[in-house]
Amino acid sequence: MSQPPAPVAAPFAPPPPGPPPGRSRGILVHVGWEAVLLVLVLLTAAIVAATGTLFRGGSPWFNLAAAGLLASAFALSLRTATPNLAVGAIAVLAGATYAKLVQNDVTGILAGVVAVLVALLLGAALGLVAGLTSVPGWAVSLGGLGLAQGIAFGLLDGLTVPTGANPGGTGRAILWTLVFVAVSVGGGVLWQLPGVRAALGANRVPDDPVRFRSAKLTGALAGLGGSSALAGLSGVTLVTWVGAASPATGDNLLLAAGAALLGGVSAFGGRGGIAGTALATALLVFANHGLIQTEAPRWVTFYVPATIAILLGVAVSRLTEALAGPYAPVQAPPPTTGWAPPRH
Repeated sequence: MSQPPAPVAAPFAPPPPGPPPGRSRGILVHVGWEAVLLVLVLLTAAIVAATGTLFRGGSPWFNLAAAGLLASAFALSLRTATPNLAVGAIAVLAGATYAKLVQNDVTGILAGVVAVLVALLLGAALGLVAGLTSVPGWAVSLGGLGLAQGIAFGLLDGLTVPTGANPGGTGRAILWTLVFVAVSVGGGVLWQLPGVRAALGANRVPDDPVRFRSAKLTGALAGLGGSSALAGLSGVTLVTWVGAASPATGDNLLLAAGAALLGGVSAFGGRGGIAGTALATALLVFANHGLIQTEAPRWVTFYVPATIAILLGVAVSRLTEALAGPYAPVQAPPPTTGWAPPRH
């Protein structure tokens, strides 16, 4: 007589997935590097202040605010893996737009809003192209760089356009600096939220880079559009301090890229700390101010620190990736379908 078949044991259910591996280790790496940057900033500030006029007047603060907003713009585009190489040119375009509007008797606040909106619209258009075509953000932004630069030169006609307003005082300069710090540090905190990274970080993915995904479109719009708006705000800040807009090549991108990379935002996209960009910007601006006090030529005061920061930032990116472990993109949780009766 045959025996009944033995019952088959239910397959072992795997444990629920935990947090992405290396995430806590990654943020500790960033915090450690930001502590090093803080020490360097304090040392540089002490040396420059002791030998010159670092904290006298509004000039250092306005420079810090304008450079910091531009660095925050580039950092945002790096976090979303859509590096925006047009941020410098877009800042010039926003400054030119602001100056021309003020010259035509538009109030300063309205002119500033319009200038930032122009920058935002240009960035959103770039993000739309990058998201729909799955082309890397840096490639699309090169077209935006040429477009912004051309429009700015056309608006200014190769001339310096004064705004007719008095340069802002120290109080306004410090206020703009606080705005920059709030944007930079606040953005760094928001990026640590898994939901934000899942929504905006889809452009750093291991799958086919050409394949269209709606999440990549969202990331491109946020990265290129948001960074362009911040760049526009940077341009307006600078022009309100200087009191005029001049034709420029947008080479402030070098300082912005150096600050973002040196601050620990990964050149590979996706990763970034909290206060690194703000600290690195302060370090570069203070160093620039100290070099200017020595009456060094511009290639020493601007290009040398920016170049060193970029090269060191590339090394920081590679070291951060190595110490933080494999990158695990955050996936959005699947939608719940409600209760369903068990199957027998």
